Amino acid sequence: MRLHVYLLALPLFAGCQYLPRTEYFTAPQNEPNPAFIRIINFTQHASIYQYSNGVRSGGVVRTGPLPFIHTQDIGMPKAGQDLTFDFYETSVQPGKETEVHMSWEGEKTRYCFVTAKFTPQPGRYYQFRMTSGDEGSCKLFPTTVEQSADGAWTLKPNPDVTYPHGGPERKASYGNDLYRDPNYKPFVPPT
Repeated sequence: MRLHVYLLALPLFAGCQYLPRTEYFTAPQNEPNPAFIRIINFTQHASIYQYSNGVRSGGVVRTGPLPFIHTQDIGMPKAGQDLTFDFYETSVQPGKETEVHMSWEGEKTRYCFVTAKFTPQPGRYYQFRMTSGDEGSCKLFPTTVEQSADGAWTLKPNPDVTYPHGGPERKASYGNDLYRDPNYKPFVPPT
């Protein structure tokens, strides 16, 4: 009887290799002088990738589907911001091309995304904040967090960021064009 159970379970376990696999971003260990990144808003749809000799590593910053708001505070300077909401801070390896991808998902299959590339410098603080696509577009605000002569932390635009898919502002799109019609009602089978 036990052999039969094993033989029946074998196809189930063999099929696991075909299930989708999520790659997660992992902060570098033992980096002597890292750079730091803060992502504000929509961390459930954000990812960080770094390139080394043409090989991309990294992934999404969330480590699970719940909670819907994920905050990781590692002590980056806040620059006078009241950060009590959804944000994620991490260290990254400096001197490597880095890609920050942020996206928003709304109702009726609407979505919007922005991808930014830059090369972080050792010991520097970088921040990426994105607005939602509720008004028809989303916008990414890449900044550096810098300390002024009087010791106050401030945000300054990051001029080193490039956008491989356009610019910092993107139009929201529909994953299903049928939802463009405000009167569209998806078919729901009777119960």
